[in-house]
Formats: sequence, C-alpha cells, structure tokens
Amino acid sequence: MKQPLVVLILTIQLFLMSCIDSTKPPKKQNQENKDKRTQLKQDYSINEEDLLKDFMTWYTYTYHNIKLAQDFIGLNADSVIISKSKFLKQLETGNYVPFKIMALNKMPIYRLYKLRKHNEGIQSAMKWMALNERLNYEMEGKEFPAFNFKDLNGKIYNKQTTKGKFLIIKCWFIHCGACIKEFPELNDLVNQYNLNSKILFISLAMDSENELKNFLAKKEFQYAVIPDQKSFMSKQMDIRFYPTHLVINTNGKILKAVNSVNDLTLYLNQVFSPPVLSIQ
Repeated sequence: MKQPLVVLILTIQLFLMSCIDSTKPPKKQNQENKDKRTQLKQDYSINEEDLLKDFMTWYTYTYHNIKLAQDFIGLNADSVIISKSKFLKQLETGNYVPFKIMALNKMPIYRLYKLRKHNEGIQSAMKWMALNERLNYEMEGKEFPAFNFKDLNGKIYNKQTTKGKFLIIKCWFIHCGACIKEFPELNDLVNQYNLNSKILFISLAMDSENELKNFLAKKEFQYAVIPDQKSFMSKQMDIRFYPTHLVINTNGKILKAVNSVNDLTLYLNQVFSPPVLSIQ
C-alpha cells in the first residue's frame, strides 16, 4: 500500500529537519531525538462513510477539523502528496472531500476521499469552500493594486504614506452579517498590535460615507474605514466573498488572504512573533 510508504517518507523528512543537531554530544542528541520523535506524529482514526451519512454530520466535522486557509500537507486519494492548488482544484470538482488523517509536528495532513454517493448539499458546499480558498490562495504573492484611499476622518493612504508598513485590510459592507459579527474580535486584534507602528489596519467598505458614519455611530470599529470601494474591490481586487482579509507586506505584496477572523489572528500571531523588521 502507498499510504505507509508516504507516511514513512514524511516522518523521516520531518524527523531529519527537526531533530538533527551536530553540535551536541551523541548521547544527549539521541535522547532529545527520541523525545521529539514521540511528539512528532499524531494519527486520527475516522470512518469516512459514517461522517458522510448526512450533511450536518459532515459539515460539523469539516468545520472543526479542516482548515483549508491554513498550511497543510495534501494527499490525493492514493495518498500521494500533491500541491495545495491541485488539492483545492480536486475539491472543486465536487467528487472529493478532505479528511484529516494525521498531524506531523502539528502540521495537519489531509487526504482526499472520493465520494461514493451523490449528495447535493455536501458537494455544493465543498465546491464553494474550495473555490473560495483557491481564489484566496492564488492572490498570495501578487502585488496589491495601486491605491489612493481617503478614510472617514480625511486621512490619506497610498503607496507613499504607507511606505514601510504592513497593511491589514478588511473588505466588507454594512449588510454583511458575518462582516459585522467579527467587529469585536477585530477590535481586539487592533488593540493587540496597537504598539506596533509598522502595522496599519484599514477597511474597505462598499457603502457611502454618510451610510458608514451613521452605522459606525452605533457600532465600534477600530479599523480606518474607506468608503465607496465597491468598484475597487470587485474590479481591481476581484473579491467575491465577504468578509475578506488581506495581509500586505512592506513591498506591497499580498502575504495572506483569508475570510475568517480566526485564520487572520492565527496568521498574524505566527508572522509577527519574530521581530517585524525581519519579515519581508
């Protein structure tokens, strides 16, 4: 079978990457390697068909276990490693769903499982989720479009005024319930990084200046708010799902695109844990 071979190769590769340290005495090194090896691998026992018995069972499992916006190792249905892009494109066909089979050094490993029965709910939801994540993934590494924003307080944001800054951008509109629900968590995020002068939190909204001022008089939101950005978001950024969060580096490139405040928070905590000046 291919699965044990793939797992063995992955385990050896990660073991070598994480455990070899030629500067330490052999005995001590061997003991540390043994300790690390015991922490390296975590298996997940699942019954795929049980999890596919109805939509809510599958959705609940997927919501809690499958994080396509985050880093993972993807395997096809034959347990062969494939790229994230190919993995998501396979999911877009509606013929497969992912299951979490293992974690190595906390990195999840997802394997594609070919559906045996037609289930319109599961297949439609999976297609939508995969399309969304693929579009986000394909944005990463691209240049953020040229911009010249003016927020509700009259402050100007462009390439010159944001030079040397990381931009955390939220795309939203007033009548997007999910966009509004995450305001408290995003405010907490702003407060968490408010001493970091290298980071700017900016939101692009579809709505007009008057609509936003009236709305935000009742809803606290600590991001800078740019009105009338529907055309910029849809035409220049090709945003299709809301909310969308982007992380832009100091060179104007998109580092990450996600739709969940949880994924955004996790990514920011990972990226900005080292000194911010070392991140490009």
